[in-house]
Amino acid sequence: MLLVHCLWLLLYNVHISRGDLIEVYKELSHTILYPQEKSDDLPVELGQDDYSGCICRASKQNGVVVCFGNYECRMFPKIKVKCEFLRVRTTVITNIRKGHLDSLYFLKVLEIEANHQLRHIEAGVFKNLTSLQQLSISYNTHLHSIDEHTFIGLVNLRNLTLVNNGFTNILAITPAFKPSILPALRGLDISENAFEIIPEDAFVPMKGTTLMKLDLNLCRLDFIHPKSFLPLKNLRELHIGENDLNSTLIGDFLLKMKDERIYLMYLDLSGMGFRKNPPRDLMEIIAETSVRRLILSHNQFEFIDDDSFPKMENIELMDLRKVLAMQIGSNAFNPHKFPNLKLLLLSGNNLPGLHKAPFSDQLLFLDLSDNKGSPTNPMYYEIDRNTFVQSKELKILNLAFNRIRAIFEYTFRGLENLQILSMENGTLYHIGDKSFKPLKRLEMLNLANNPLEQNENLTSSMFDGLNDLKILILENCGIKRFYDDDNIFEMMPNLTHLVLRNNQLYYISAETLKPLKLLKVLDLSENLFVSWWQPLFLASGVKPITLNLKNNKLSHFSMSMIQDISYLLENNGNSRIEIELMDNIFICDCSSMYKMYSWLQANGSEVLRKFIQSSKFQCSSPDIWEDKRVADYLSSIKTLRCLMTEKMTNIMYLVWTAPSLVAVALILFIIVFIFKFKTYIRYWMFLAKLALGRNFRRKSGKHVETKDYKYDAFISYCSEDRDFVVHMINNLELEPPFLKLCVYERDFDIGSFISEAVLKSVNESKYVILVISNGFAKSQWCRWETQLAEYHRIFLEDGTSYDPLVLVRIGDVQNKYLTTTLKYLLKTKIYHTWDENNQDEFWKKLRNVLTRKI
Repeated sequence: MLLVHCLWLLLYNVHISRGDLIEVYKELSHTILYPQEKSDDLPVELGQDDYSGCICRASKQNGVVVCFGNYECRMFPKIKVKCEFLRVRTTVITNIRKGHLDSLYFLKVLEIEANHQLRHIEAGVFKNLTSLQQLSISYNTHLHSIDEHTFIGLVNLRNLTLVNNGFTNILAITPAFKPSILPALRGLDISENAFEIIPEDAFVPMKGTTLMKLDLNLCRLDFIHPKSFLPLKNLRELHIGENDLNSTLIGDFLLKMKDERIYLMYLDLSGMGFRKNPPRDLMEIIAETSVRRLILSHNQFEFIDDDSFPKMENIELMDLRKVLAMQIGSNAFNPHKFPNLKLLLLSGNNLPGLHKAPFSDQLLFLDLSDNKGSPTNPMYYEIDRNTFVQSKELKILNLAFNRIRAIFEYTFRGLENLQILSMENGTLYHIGDKSFKPLKRLEMLNLANNPLEQNENLTSSMFDGLNDLKILILENCGIKRFYDDDNIFEMMPNLTHLVLRNNQLYYISAETLKPLKLLKVLDLSENLFVSWWQPLFLASGVKPITLNLKNNKLSHFSMSMIQDISYLLENNGNSRIEIELMDNIFICDCSSMYKMYSWLQANGSEVLRKFIQSSKFQCSSPDIWEDKRVADYLSSIKTLRCLMTEKMTNIMYLVWTAPSLVAVALILFIIVFIFKFKTYIRYWMFLAKLALGRNFRRKSGKHVETKDYKYDAFISYCSEDRDFVVHMINNLELEPPFLKLCVYERDFDIGSFISEAVLKSVNESKYVILVISNGFAKSQWCRWETQLAEYHRIFLEDGTSYDPLVLVRIGDVQNKYLTTTLKYLLKTKIYHTWDENNQDEFWKKLRNVLTRKI
């Protein structure tokens, strides 16, 4: 029912009130799209009722009272406070007799629920409750019947709920609903009772009733007589979902109601077991009736084809949530077939995305949320180009709980009148430039719980076009900071509500906030704010009415922070200011609080002092002040004590901190040095170990063993000289004595780090050949390999003629490209020069060098 009322309010008030926009969205989110269980805050304990033994609790101002008691609560309680709402539940009351409720004449809502021992309610027990408007007697499983005079006196009762009791025969309860007894009755819910059949005369006792809404969900019904609903002339809503009725039975009673001019507006056929397609014959009957809102959710229509529905001119709301739909025909909901369709609900299905435009042009509300597939077969949700080009009238689009990875400038093209867009709880990590540009009238954008900053920063170009945006929700998006030089809020000058809850923000600058002159609500709760050291609101001129800093890391009040709070309290006219600072880590000692205390005493306004004095945020340390109010600590400060503490603290801080800072700086320097030169250090250590071993064996007179090398030579060259190196391989490897060369393009392992592979190859090679050319001298990698080769030569020098470094020069090398190491090598070592005209002699000399014994 709440679904209908909220959506119908939206339909008949197409222009959403800007001031109520967030309330409309909350209604849609919490009662329609993602309904939550009802819960009452009952902080007031009324104690145990002496008469009944029940325990009662109440809400503030005693608006709601709940009484319960298990085995002790045996009588109906006599409450001593006036309230409008009373709930009596989980008791062992067996009977409710006349007189038990006479003192409750002030009630407007009464719920008698989950009292499983309740067997009898005496006739006339409600005779004194003439103000009662809603009555629920539900979940009392031993209550099998209701006397026809039970509800005498309830002349203003509008809604009666009798859900999940022990009723098995509908004829045993309908005499109690006579219009002479319940003249104002509008809604009757008798769902979850085991009726099984509805006979022809089931509602005859209610002839002449004003009943407009009847719920018969989950009643195990397998038969309804075609004429059973005819006495209910004013019936407008019928809920018969989750029963075992076939389409023929439903069609029969709908035709009879149509013939008798009973103008049914709302029909709930959810969970009826319809498979593959909506029953065509039944859909054609519904198309001829006055039904405007059709609920088909929780059936099984995997494919909704172009001909799944006939022409249905009256339908304004179609609910196809959780019908396992995987595909929708491009003309399934076209304007010719559904000329008046305004609300289409397709959430909870398995739609892979939007690849065509199957929607009626005049849609106002489209719910496509939660189409990410099953947990075992998740899908990414794709929206094709120009999908919404024909959806110019759409006001609300819900794409929440979908696996949308990215949006682009064409994604929302055509939605020029969209006012609410929800994309929360998705996988959105890329927003293309001007993605929201087509949404000229968008007033609410919900992007909560998306990994927006996983791969990129938020930029102003992403949010270009959102000039009319009022509400922006960026909760839990991984945001770490905003950039002043590319301020995204410059695109949203009319923003009134900004929700940044549960991100990783530790600071926001005044420049970031400056464009938000109309901001009323700023939610920064559950972030990493410690404090701020430059004025935010005072410098930006932004004056939110609500500032939420709950559950941050605030440990103290900086002067800028306290000045900002004072500014907000004093400059918002008659508006009631809410500043939430609970669940922070305030340190209540002199070093953290004395400056604030002194400023308050000297400059604090009366309104600021009242705010601090009445605040409830608490200290977290030291232990003596843990869980006590910061205001109480400030009241206890002694000026002389804090001044002495401050001087001692400064001295001790200097004594302990100076040596520590030097040590930390030294350690950091060593760590950075090792990290930066780790590759060189590892290689130097290896070569030093090898050289020391050789020297030790030579001095001790031991024979220096010849190392077995994997390669005869490692070739260091640049890519420009690849043809020459191929020529070298052909001459040295394919001709006697068949040398084994190491070439990175051929011999390095795929996936290995280049630097590690070079080190390994140099160590496993008997010689290192440097192919020196202009390209070699300019290459950074070749310069690095040259240095390694030189270190290799120096460390392995042991007085013998063995020199592992072999230089081959090809062509002229310009002096400006030569490094110091290359210049030194070319001046101090004999190198081989490539001679195009004397190739055989060149290869012979090179082969002799590489085959020389160590």
